[in-house]
Amino acid sequence: MARVAVITAPNIGYRNTGMLTVDLAFESLRRRMAGEVDATWYTLHTPETVPLRDCARGTGFPFRFHPLAEHLDGLREHDAVVFWGDFLHTRHYLEQDATNRLLDFGFAEDRDAARSLLNRTLLFADQPDELLARTLSYGGTILHNAQSDYEDKEYGPLFSRLVRRSHRVWVRDPLSAAKIAHLREDRTTDYFGSDAALLSRPGDLDHLPTTQWSRSVPDGGAIGVFLGARTPIPEWLPAFCQGLSVRLDAPLEWLPWFDRDVPGPVRHIAPRPGRHTIGDLLGVLPRYRLVITDTYHLAVNAWGAGTPAVCVGAPEPAPRTHDDYLTLSDVKKHVFHMAYDATDFYLSTLPDTEEGHGRRLDRLAHLVEGGGARTVARRIRAHADHSAAAFTGTLASLLGTPGPALGP
Repeated sequence: MARVAVITAPNIGYRNTGMLTVDLAFESLRRRMAGEVDATWYTLHTPETVPLRDCARGTGFPFRFHPLAEHLDGLREHDAVVFWGDFLHTRHYLEQDATNRLLDFGFAEDRDAARSLLNRTLLFADQPDELLARTLSYGGTILHNAQSDYEDKEYGPLFSRLVRRSHRVWVRDPLSAAKIAHLREDRTTDYFGSDAALLSRPGDLDHLPTTQWSRSVPDGGAIGVFLGARTPIPEWLPAFCQGLSVRLDAPLEWLPWFDRDVPGPVRHIAPRPGRHTIGDLLGVLPRYRLVITDTYHLAVNAWGAGTPAVCVGAPEPAPRTHDDYLTLSDVKKHVFHMAYDATDFYLSTLPDTEEGHGRRLDRLAHLVEGGGARTVARRIRAHADHSAAAFTGTLASLLGTPGPALGP
């Protein structure tokens, strides 16, 4: 049996539903591959570093994570290594999120020790070229990388070596794909993959347990709302949501994508009663008429389920301080929708006139009621299916196993 090491971003307590869907998608692909593939999962610090989220407890997830730093030497025993999703190789992630968490949880004594550990685990500083030659990277992004990052005497050479000598790279947005083409000096290879979460097809995650919480939503009978987690809620947005509800004849309901209280501006939107599971949060998406959110991976998963997502975000990058986490920037949401001609569904937080909001509401309702939203969803699904076939075919070739199984 072929052995693959899968390296993902840490998701402590399984608090981030979207990151969980990214990991689950690799398992969806593994199940569809014709040859037997054994996956071993690694991350910087395991979900159990903190108590698991209530709705994740007792769920039989198809993976068990190992702490990456403690198992680096074991990577060479695998037939292939896959970096899977997220900002794992960007300088800002290494400097900000990743370093801070290593310090928070006591995995490093100081920032220098943290960066040294990250250089070894995520940039493969001490690994031989032979291992890089059987390393794939899928679904990451270097959206915020700039020349000043490559000028860094540690990061620049290590990142360049990893990108150039890895067997193959797919990134989740076209801007990152252009950057990879420059770095690898290859203008012919298609580096634009989909977001990894999209590689689970509808039905792939039905193995996750669900309850009546999600099954009681009538198909097309409600609009799921999750706001205030990533972008401040503008004053006009609650009324806009209510207008869509009236126009589409579908009630608004709070979708608890993360565990947090309903924010004040939309406190009138009631959550669905009862306890829910992770499977419920995903299983409810195809039953909604529409999703309204400011959270990147909720929008991505809604579109993947065939449900249009109205995504709220800033119109352009705002001035940022050194302490701002670029992983939370609104740019990724805007670029995702631009890549699929879905910017009709991206709501800028800038104020507009009442007439302007009315025109936007009419346009969205027309796209949802007509065929426009379905066309966007098909476009996203077609790219994801094409990208999945490219990835699994390349992985199978690297492993020397049969190619991907055909059909759903």
